[in-house]
Amino acid sequence: MGSELKRKTQTIPRLPRGNTISFPRELREAISDLHTGRVLNLDSINGDASNTALLGTLVELKLVVRETGKLSGQFVIRIDLQAEAARGLAATLTKLADLAEQSGR
Repeated sequence: MGSELKRKTQTIPRLPRGNTISFPRELREAISDLHTGRVLNLDSINGDASNTALLGTLVELKLVVRETGKLSGQFVIRIDLQAEAARGLAATLTKLADLAEQSGR
């Protein structure tokens, strides 16, 4: 019997990547201890999509918000979604937009 070389197949494990929302550190001071929340104006939405061996399919949204009170400037809020969650969010937003338009008639 001859010696045979056998190639080992190695799979790169994907990191567990949930659906996340990331807020910039600068917004920490925007909410006082006496206030229960903060209102920010949405200026723009853009994003990107990727499919890597390490993270799998990922939809990356970038919301640019503008301060309405005590802080000045714009801040980036990142939303990273798995493809299935992105489709679910899109379907929900479409359904709600349709309902909003129908309720005004």
